[in-house]
Amino acid sequence: MICPRCDSNDARQVFEAGDGSWKIYRCLRCNFNWRSSEPDEIRDGRLYNPLFKLTDKRFQEMVAKPPIPPLRKDRPPTC
Repeated sequence: MICPRCDSNDARQVFEAGDGSWKIYRCLRCNFNWRSSEPDEIRDGRLYNPLFKLTDKRFQEMVAKPPIPPLRKDRPPTC
């Protein structure tokens, strides 16, 4: 299946409603998730808003998320 957001062929079905009325898909490349019951503008890459499309260029320009530092052990939790 082709991802509507990044146009890769790495989308997979990850869940289906018990009655089969809808399915959830996930792209392994960009982590986009969508239901089969979404409007065409979400499910169809040709209709997907170009402002939110992820191209190869946009992937290369993305900044890596900084890692979460380890939990400090010298302070008690604030919860």
